[in-house]
Amino acid sequence: RRRSEAEEARLAAKRYEALLDRGRKVDAKTQQWYDKLCWWSDAPTKQGVRIFCIAPRGPKGQADFAVDAWSLWAYCLTKLHDHVVKNDQRFAIVWVQLSDHRIWPLEFRRLRASLHASYGRNLDAVHVVHPSWAVRVLRILAWPIAADELWDRFHAHERVEFMEPFVDKKFRLPKDVYEYDKWLDKHAQEMTEQANKRFGAASTAGMFGGAGGLDAAQGGANEQLEAMKRLLEQ
Repeated sequence: RRRSEAEEARLAAKRYEALLDRGRKVDAKTQQWYDKLCWWSDAPTKQGVRIFCIAPRGPKGQADFAVDAWSLWAYCLTKLHDHVVKNDQRFAIVWVQLSDHRIWPLEFRRLRASLHASYGRNLDAVHVVHPSWAVRVLRILAWPIAADELWDRFHAHERVEFMEPFVDKKFRLPKDVYEYDKWLDKHAQEMTEQANKRFGAASTAGMFGGAGGLDAAQGGANEQLEAMKRLLEQ
């Protein structure tokens, strides 16, 4: 039989408490590492909302380093809980993916189903930086049916600088994230040069290089994250 709303709420509360308990049991050494992967920023959004940053990567900033996503998210909740649940305050998320989302859509839905209702009620916006290709594809698939109001809450940014209209000017991310920005720029330039050699400069001018290319990438990323919006809103 189908569970009642009260039963669903009880199960969700149990799942949430289990996640909090898992996060609180993270050993001291791992906590030191996780503290570099998730933290409250000192700078708010332009609207004055506190920002919680999540940037899964290796101890030395390695983008391809394996991270236990569920363990990290559970630890994140121990930091978010007082502000979001106890104090019932609004918050924004900056999620630095470094081209790897590290958690698949079905797992993401499972995580959302385990959260306290205060998270959905108090979420101001999610800003994904360096979105993965999977996130982009999901956004493309959902773009025709996405609700318009969700555009105000979910954003994708190909580079850190594209967050400037949304966050306080004092907002900063770790140095290695900006280094990844530079690597992406260098990689885009190399692709442009290779394409120019193969097809000629005229045919590739707007594909990769310059501000126009980055603006186009930004627009594509904004479309492609729509699926993540729908997953969170369900």
